[in-house]
Amino acid sequence: MKIKGFLIDLDGVLVKGDFEPLEGAIEFISLLKDKNIPFKIATSNSQYSPEELAKKLQEKGFKIEKEDILSPLSIAPIYLKEENIKTLFVIGSENLRRYLKEKGFSIKDDEFVDGVLVGLDKNLSFEKLKTATTALKREKAKLFALNGNKISQDNDGKLFPGVGSVAKMLSFACSCNEDFKHFGKMSDVYNKIAFKELGLKPEEIAIISDDLFVDVAGYQSLGLTGIFMTTGKYSEEDITEEAKPDFVFHSLKELIKKLGLS
Repeated sequence: MKIKGFLIDLDGVLVKGDFEPLEGAIEFISLLKDKNIPFKIATSNSQYSPEELAKKLQEKGFKIEKEDILSPLSIAPIYLKEENIKTLFVIGSENLRRYLKEKGFSIKDDEFVDGVLVGLDKNLSFEKLKTATTALKREKAKLFALNGNKISQDNDGKLFPGVGSVAKMLSFACSCNEDFKHFGKMSDVYNKIAFKELGLKPEEIAIISDDLFVDVAGYQSLGLTGIFMTTGKYSEEDITEEAKPDFVFHSLKELIKKLGLS
């Protein structure tokens, strides 16, 4: 079936480092807008709200509005309140802590909390891991993560364990919440909103991502067309029988040409 819409990864597909546009990225988004092709920038970014992401992208020249972005930070507060989570210990940035406070949560620095929320934390410390582990094991706090990423890429191009890997470590250590809830791509709540807002069936959508495993292979299992970009954290050498994309492109310029979007 012809591709009618796109879920587009942000880091490693549209931008790299400090939101620097990758080759063909601004042109690609402009083409989608001009042709009225439905799309969502499907990010698992756990540092910035959709409003902040839109502003950063606009400053780089993208024709992007906050409504074009689907982020874990737009989903997590709704779900956590439904679960009656009022107090949180947060592994994450000060920006994340501030955002959650603005959404009405009490952010604490001790283990006496309703939940532990894992986001990207470039200052992750032994003390934070101790507090989180104690909260989960002794106080029976619930474990949540802003995304399920196994591996992430830093601004300098080096790799590090993703948010999902940190949450999985805590889950394993505490023998608790083995199927911890996350709010990023491939979570039930994220997918439900994404498909609804695109107004398309899974088989009419293509996922464009540099993440072979969580994104490309994951969404292929739901019926989406999987487009793998080699511009991020994985290369063609990482392709396996279990993670085999429908298309492989080395730039968005190449994608535009091969898919006949120009």
